[in-house]
Amino acid sequence: MGKLTDKCEVGAEVGPLVKQVTQEAINLFEGSAGQTGPSQFTDDETARETLGTEGTVASGRMSLTFAIELLRRHFGAEVFNHTGVVDLRFLRPVRPGHTITLKGTVTGVEREPNGSRVSVEIQVTNQDGNVAGAGTGSVIIPNAYLSPEL
Repeated sequence: MGKLTDKCEVGAEVGPLVKQVTQEAINLFEGSAGQTGPSQFTDDETARETLGTEGTVASGRMSLTFAIELLRRHFGAEVFNHTGVVDLRFLRPVRPGHTITLKGTVTGVEREPNGSRVSVEIQVTNQDGNVAGAGTGSVIIPNAYLSPEL
C-alpha cells in the first residue's frame, strides 16, 4: 500500500477534480435530494426574487458533494466512506455554465489510536480563477495501511 502512503505525505497534492456545472446537473442534483417545485437553484424567476441574481445558482451542497468526491478519489472509498469528513465554506456563487476545479493539499498527519488522521486543505476555483469555496477535510487511515513513521 505504498501508493496510499505517498498520498498521505504533508504537501501531497489532492486532485484536481474538474466539474462542468450545467442547469441540467443542478436540476438532477436538487431532484435527487427530494426538492420539488421551483427554487433559486432550478428556476430563474425564483432566483431573481429570492437572491436578486439574474439566474439560478448551484446549491452549496453540490460543491460539498464535489469536495467529498475529491477526497474519496484520492484516499479511496474504502477509507473515506468510513472516516472521511469535509467542512467547506461557500465564498462565491457557482452558476450554470461555470467550470469549477477542486484541489487540495495534505497539511498534516496526526497519530490516533486506530491510525493516522490526514488533514487536507481544499479550494474550489471557478473558470476565472476566483475562489468559490474553501475548507478542510480529513480521513483516518487505518494503521495497517501506513508505514510505521506515519
